[in-house]
Amino acid sequence: MEVSLWLVSATLAILLAITTLIRMFTSSSQMKWPSGPKKLPIIGNLHQLGGEVLHVALAKLAKVHGSVMTIWIGSWRPIIVISDTDKAWEVLVTKSSDFGARDFPEFTDTVTASCHTISSSDPGAFWQTLRKGLQSGALGPLNIVAQRQFQERDMKRMIQAMMDEAAKNNNIVKPMEHIKLNSVRLLTRLIFGQTFDDDKFVESMLFEVDDVIRIGGFARLAEAFYYAKYLPSHRKAVREANLLKLRVEKLVRPLLSSSPPTNSYLYFLLSQNLAEEIIIFCIFELYCLGVDSTSSTTTWAIAYLIHEQAVQEKLYQEVRITLDDVDLVRIEDVSKFKYLQAVVKETMRMKPIAPFAIPHKTAKDTTLMGTKVAKGTSIMVNLYALHHNPDIWTEPYKFIPERFMQGEDGSATNKAMEKSFLPFGGGMRICAGMDLGKLQFGFVLANLVNAFKWSCVEEGNFPDLTEKLSFVLLMKTPLEAKITTRKS
Repeated sequence: MEVSLWLVSATLAILLAITTLIRMFTSSSQMKWPSGPKKLPIIGNLHQLGGEVLHVALAKLAKVHGSVMTIWIGSWRPIIVISDTDKAWEVLVTKSSDFGARDFPEFTDTVTASCHTISSSDPGAFWQTLRKGLQSGALGPLNIVAQRQFQERDMKRMIQAMMDEAAKNNNIVKPMEHIKLNSVRLLTRLIFGQTFDDDKFVESMLFEVDDVIRIGGFARLAEAFYYAKYLPSHRKAVREANLLKLRVEKLVRPLLSSSPPTNSYLYFLLSQNLAEEIIIFCIFELYCLGVDSTSSTTTWAIAYLIHEQAVQEKLYQEVRITLDDVDLVRIEDVSKFKYLQAVVKETMRMKPIAPFAIPHKTAKDTTLMGTKVAKGTSIMVNLYALHHNPDIWTEPYKFIPERFMQGEDGSATNKAMEKSFLPFGGGMRICAGMDLGKLQFGFVLANLVNAFKWSCVEEGNFPDLTEKLSFVLLMKTPLEAKITTRKS
């Protein structure tokens, strides 16, 4: 028995070494990789990426090794990391079609109908049809306006739920779950129609979104080490992903036989005669991309407002001065608040919800700053590094919404800031739900500040701003806060 185990281990080690040499030789013959930190056998640069969240570790390495560097995830997977505004624009905007292919781990196939969703598919006719159908239909301006009364109803419901929780818990609330439920309700109406209202479905969908984020973390080991896919822990994650897939199908499939309104996302998907699996996971994609992104960003903003009480008071006074004494900020009022927009932008600058956007890959042989980049090369743009460049942002690690107020820094500085501010990515693959996300973020935040004064659970014990990078950028310690109702 011991001999058999030894033979298996030795065989795997030999296969790993051979695979590594072949991949390294093949990659190096295709193109000249940018310089980067020295890598070690088997683990590549992983030893230099621990101890801090990945985007922070890579930003620090870029200061030493340059704004374009090669990082090896394990010994077989090189990635070019961009930490410079001009080069980021070349990748994301100027040559977006060249760099617009996707680079996802195998795990993603399970929950994207084998990469047949907007975010997971490569550019082409199929991708263009899906994106256009979503943006002109469910996320079109007229449909968003039609959601107004429902969003305001949901807002009243969420504020009351927070008040109920606070009443039972010494005025302490956990806002994240309330905001997530609010986001699921909005997306559900955009997908299935305005009249769709099913709390059981909303709660079940939120559970599945949370679970896909949890399971997704296990895919990273197999990305770094090719043979890690054979480990029991990874096999368990694959089994859980398949079970999740079945649950999502069971949850959504009954709704495919309904007669959705023409402005719903489901109506568009059904009109394309797509396979049932593709329709289901195009729907699931909206929840995966939209729920945690909006709710996490709003929670980060609340945490900063607790740290910076003067900013919170200034924001509250802007609402009061603009609208007088109102119980609810309405959707159409959000655009009136200049300081609110500055707080929204500063939160997204400090904590970009996807610090690397969604992974890119070259769709064909191309160039980056004149240097050849082969087809199939993985590219990672570190948005966090762009958002914290001290040459562009004064005191980049401080929360200063005023930096986004027009006219204070001069036109040259404002243009540089605008070009470096890319929380939703850029170019052809910019987030399809960007406008809805910004509107919903501002709407929720304005109402939560108008309804409550937010403060520490214990005086002087401020929220922990430590990050946890999963599918999106989360707070390592979920936010708890004390709320005081501003009006009776």
